[in-house]
Amino acid sequence: MSQPDPAHDSPHESPESEYQGDPWHAFGYLVAGVLMYGFLGWLADRWLGTTFLVVIGILFGAGLGIYMTIKRFDALPNWRKAREEEK
Repeated sequence: MSQPDPAHDSPHESPESEYQGDPWHAFGYLVAGVLMYGFLGWLADRWLGTTFLVVIGILFGAGLGIYMTIKRFDALPNWRKAREEEK
């Protein structure tokens, strides 16, 4: 009898599937960015006596969290590699 391949034991994974990553990492990046930069914006507002820096901090943190998520999970296709393969 042949032995089953332990690399393909899971019925949900196909051999050509790649590591997709944990969605909680993406959630963590977004929440951490918003909380950290929102807090820094709030501190800057208190220190400078303004009211708009907290909003800028939250938006910057959300943008940075999205950027980190895209970089971590390589969500954007590699256009340069795709163009080289077409040639």
